[in-house]
Amino acid sequence: MKCPNCQNKMQKVTDFIEEDGIEFQAMRCNKCEEEIMTMPQLRSLSKKYRKLRKAKEISFAKWGNSLALRIPKDIVDEYDLSAGKHAILTKDKEGIKIIPSP
Repeated sequence: MKCPNCQNKMQKVTDFIEEDGIEFQAMRCNKCEEEIMTMPQLRSLSKKYRKLRKAKEISFAKWGNSLALRIPKDIVDEYDLSAGKHAILTKDKEGIKIIPSP
């Protein structure tokens, strides 16, 4: 891909939006340092922001030697959760994942 400003060759770079904790890819010109995104790169970034927008802030509470997790009511209702119901807790590349049992 050529730079729209100086026609020099652009290369793929990885950057990070610190405020949101999001890593993304773009194309940067080695000569004039113009930075642009291809459509696939832009789609990938927008997908990460849509996922972040759906995220909920939660809080932890001390429960004996463990921590308890408070789950917002809209998620409780959506997944039909209740006290005593079981779930599986796994490590994920982004953190932890909770999968409610049917």
